[in-house]
Amino acid sequence: MPARLLITVATLIYGFAPLQADLNTTHVFHPEWTSHARFHGVWLLSILSSIAILSLWLLWAGSRTILAGVLGLCAVGGFWVAAATRKMYGGAFADADGINVAFFGVDGNAATFTLVVILLLVGIILGARSDGG
Repeated sequence: MPARLLITVATLIYGFAPLQADLNTTHVFHPEWTSHARFHGVWLLSILSSIAILSLWLLWAGSRTILAGVLGLCAVGGFWVAAATRKMYGGAFADADGINVAFFGVDGNAATFTLVVILLLVGIILGARSDGG
């Protein structure tokens, strides 16, 4: 049960918090974004929430704790790829005039998704131990 709860919390964060953060004028409805960039934003949000819904179903209806955790790592892995390569494509965690919350000097997005990875990894480890794997 602890494994499922940890993965559930992580899943709710990666699957639904971005909807709150990005379906507004700072992202998807930003007046300066091109229509194609908006398309990609909605596409990404749809993928994250779809993976989250599938993961929650796997956790609670299918008893597939490890698979649900690995799907979550795949979902947040995209964030870390974007973060690691952002200088190559001119990306940033936040716009200079945008909302940029930091926790102890760490970007809020990086802090949140670090927490999500930790929750997922601990959940996967606990799930593997309880499943005998």
